[in-house]
Amino acid sequence: MNQILSSLSGSAASLEADRTHFLARQPIFNGREKVIGYELLHRSGTENFFAHEDGDQASSDVMSNSLLLFGLTRLVGNKKAFINVPRKTLLEGSYSVLPRERTVIEVLETVRPDEEVIKAFKKLKQDGFTLALDDFAGPVGGPFTALADIIKVDFRQTTGDRRRRLVERFAGQGIQLLAEKVETREEFEEAIELGYSYFQGYFFCKPEIVSQREIRSSGINYMRLVREINQPSLDFDKLEQVVRQELSLSLKLLRYLNSCIFGFSNCVTSIKQALVLLGIERFRQWANFVAFGSACEATPSELLPTCLARARFCELVAPHAGLAGRDADAFLVGLLSVIDSVFGRPMEDVLNELCVTPEIRAALLTRESLLGQPLKLALAYERGNWDEVLPLIQSLGIANAHVGRLYLEAVTWADAVGNGSISSDNR
Repeated sequence: MNQILSSLSGSAASLEADRTHFLARQPIFNGREKVIGYELLHRSGTENFFAHEDGDQASSDVMSNSLLLFGLTRLVGNKKAFINVPRKTLLEGSYSVLPRERTVIEVLETVRPDEEVIKAFKKLKQDGFTLALDDFAGPVGGPFTALADIIKVDFRQTTGDRRRRLVERFAGQGIQLLAEKVETREEFEEAIELGYSYFQGYFFCKPEIVSQREIRSSGINYMRLVREINQPSLDFDKLEQVVRQELSLSLKLLRYLNSCIFGFSNCVTSIKQALVLLGIERFRQWANFVAFGSACEATPSELLPTCLARARFCELVAPHAGLAGRDADAFLVGLLSVIDSVFGRPMEDVLNELCVTPEIRAALLTRESLLGQPLKLALAYERGNWDEVLPLIQSLGIANAHVGRLYLEAVTWADAVGNGSISSDNR
């Protein structure tokens, strides 16, 4: 064990020295759309974007990053960490430094079921780890399946018939099926109907568009608030009217302003008072945040943390990407990037009801404006699309070393805000 820790510590020290590590996470849901864990995705440096990567080194780096640089709790909170393990790492038992009750070991599809591997599987299970087979494509009666707890099925690489037969074969054996790369609401619903237990992919960020769907009354008020606070010239009377019409907004604003964060000697009782005390830009940031957070309350649990992390990441990237002084706009672009999912309407239709600048509109609809580039980078990074990340970093002129740090800072901040640990203004 000491040898393993020493090896990981050396790896972490090396990574800390050159600061070229990339680590993203993807949420894994249960059938109620509650997050039960995150898969940790890795690249050890920019030299590996377009070349074959040493899987064992990548696995070692994920473990060392998770334990010694980033901290597992900062990455996954109290959820489970799904970590890919290739053959060498499996046989060496390096994974044993990870907390067994919170770690799912994913064995890659490239690992072959020889005698050594089967023995390592049994040791892994005896040690109390959960075993998942990644991108499963082998025979349904293969030797791995007798030891597996979870089988991951790639929905981009399997047909409906294959998806169904895998459930029929394994569900009765106590093995749970995980549908990965689920990108649409229809695929998610299909997987539930077939009997899959877990789901991975960005279906929760894709809107379920229903023709002529009405937005509930509170949603209309949230949209009105976003529209009013993004007008070039604020109408304080209209703002106060909108907030007063939505009790939840009024309560949240007053609770926020009268908290110990500010320490005002007198209680704040009106929007006009708030504007004077906070200033227009600070009030805009708060109002965008709280309106969007309130609107997200009826959406999947991961939608708000994802868009908050995306918004914060865009804000942090902005000064490095030729957008000095535009960090508030970059934050708003990231925040609004899932507003179509929040309201179940096409992005263009929602934007038609809001007042945003042409550049913000272009960033959200086409990603082609300068303001859209941080969002494009955020989307590629959070999905682990590393072959897209490097060209974007280069085109924006961002130092490679900064990106992983900015992403981790954004994720940490978003999780803390979502858990109520810090104020949305504490950035």
